[in-house]
Amino acid sequence: MPSKPIEHRTTHSFEETLETVLNAIAKAGMTVFAEIDHAKAALDNGLSMPQTRVVIYGNPKGGTPAMLGSPLTALDLPLKMLVRELPGNRSAIAFRPVAEDFESLGVKAEAAARFDELQRSVGDAACGSCPTRNQDKTAVSIER
Repeated sequence: MPSKPIEHRTTHSFEETLETVLNAIAKAGMTVFAEIDHAKAALDNGLSMPQTRVVIYGNPKGGTPAMLGSPLTALDLPLKMLVRELPGNRSAIAFRPVAEDFESLGVKAEAAARFDELQRSVGDAACGSCPTRNQDKTAVSIER
């Protein structure tokens, strides 16, 4: 069973948060491979939803060795970060920790933990000490 998503709620607008996430990814030496714009897809099909974007990012130097050693990690790589608009000109980011799942697939704990550290660093850049919630809306802590 995949790990529960971790969500940070920010006091920043969607646009500010998305820009901060993209900058943090670049600063960490990673590449944005794609952005999935769910709100645009909804609009293109006569539906509406708040701004909702999934940023797909990573670095082949980190992901390739994990996939070579444990091919099923390719189902969760590259990494993904959700940025979504909240009411009141606020936003949220979310990601699914992968370390525990990667370890169960045979990735060494230290190597697996680096993927979650990268995701946390991007999240921290986007909102620092924002309130954090998991999928079922109960508070969770982020280790630093």
